[in-house]
Amino acid sequence: RIAMIVRSNFEAATRMTIAELAGRARVSQPTVTRFCVALGCKSYADFKLSLATTMTVASAYLNNEPTISDDIANLAHLTAKRATSAIRECLDQLDSQTLSQAISAIAGCKRLDVYGQGGGSAAIVEDAKLRFFRLGIPVCPYVDGHQQRMSAATLDAKCCVLAISNSGRSMAVVEAVEIARSFGARTIALTRPDTPLARAADLVVPVVIHESDSVLLPTPSRYAHLAVIDTLAAGVAIRLGKKALNALRRVRYTVTRIGVAIPAPKTDPGPLMTGMLQEEQTCHSPQTLFSAT
Repeated sequence: RIAMIVRSNFEAATRMTIAELAGRARVSQPTVTRFCVALGCKSYADFKLSLATTMTVASAYLNNEPTISDDIANLAHLTAKRATSAIRECLDQLDSQTLSQAISAIAGCKRLDVYGQGGGSAAIVEDAKLRFFRLGIPVCPYVDGHQQRMSAATLDAKCCVLAISNSGRSMAVVEAVEIARSFGARTIALTRPDTPLARAADLVVPVVIHESDSVLLPTPSRYAHLAVIDTLAAGVAIRLGKKALNALRRVRYTVTRIGVAIPAPKTDPGPLMTGMLQEEQTCHSPQTLFSAT
């Protein structure tokens, strides 16, 4: 009966005295205490504190009322609008001098380690790897806390770390950045200001994006983080000049040979290249090899 009273209104239960809860459930106060102990709490006060803490996170998921329309057209419009709003909000916060310093650090490093944890940051880490390794920069992405610490211990003054965290409170990432910095590596944090990660890094690219009340929609901050990563990658490519162009040319050539490159006016193979590829494919076809044998 106590559990039924609590479940009927979690928020109200956090404000009830033990006498009020016992009266509503028609049990004695010692029974309420035994109920709390059975749930792993030390006392009724501890139970209310745990319930209130849980409600802070769980309330959005316990609300059964629909918060968004399931109309596909409106849903697509809302999702795209949230993405553009996040990028615009991020643009207003960016400091060009900090970005320039971060670009210089990455462009001049002999190795770039990228750290991040969790569903959102881990995906951004992978995207950062794809952006930077194509420019000829050795990139090592890590989403495991133990590996982040170990890799950080192998860095030196010629290396660079890019740490990504929306909360700025992922302690594994913070500690890895502190270790890397202690060995002289240049550390860059893409995170919220005034957080442990922001305080641990040499350079901070601050991004604060308002999160939606709806837990069913994607987190908009990841769009902003992707925009920052693309900005850094573009800046590094420009800073590296011919080195980046040569690396990109070689990457483009390798994917063009297997026919997966997306058409682009200045990077598509011309008629001469197309003929050479066709000839090469013919020479290496099973029928040609069999005939040659």
